[in-house]
Amino acid sequence: MAHPRHDPLTLALHWLIALLILGAYVTSELAQGRGGPGTNLHGSLGLAVFGLSLIRILWRGLAPHPAPVPMGAWMARAAHLAHVALYVTMLLAPALGLAALWARGSEMSFLGFIPLPSPMTPDRAFSRTLKGAHELASNALVILALLHAAAAIFHQYILRDGLLERMLPRRR
Repeated sequence: MAHPRHDPLTLALHWLIALLILGAYVTSELAQGRGGPGTNLHGSLGLAVFGLSLIRILWRGLAPHPAPVPMGAWMARAAHLAHVALYVTMLLAPALGLAALWARGSEMSFLGFIPLPSPMTPDRAFSRTLKGAHELASNALVILALLHAAAAIFHQYILRDGLLERMLPRRR
């Protein structure tokens, strides 16, 4: 059965992950350099993005979907590829960041009280490689998120097809 809007859990996960990505981006500046004051907050936000993204992907396979918005085949394909790229980078960026930290020989504590000790043997060169990959994946994630938002705005105000309204909370 097709539904006109996404379900409440999908909406909550979508917007919470978006806010966490924004928070991770902002705190990345605080985390610059080894052991900066924002490192643990940045890492915790990233791990929350990772965990909630896994839940979102699993839920996506289970949740009822709204009926597809009519659009050209190329646009539907582009939307599908963009969503896949978003999900991949939402998992890859935090995983690479944590691996870079562990490869450096550091540990992290999620939310300041759940220790995540490194299972890796320290290797500074590998850590630098992982850090570069983390930054690349993170930049790709931010760019994809901005393109995703731009596409939603395009659908709302140019195509006027109601696509964005399916992801917004109901107005009373």
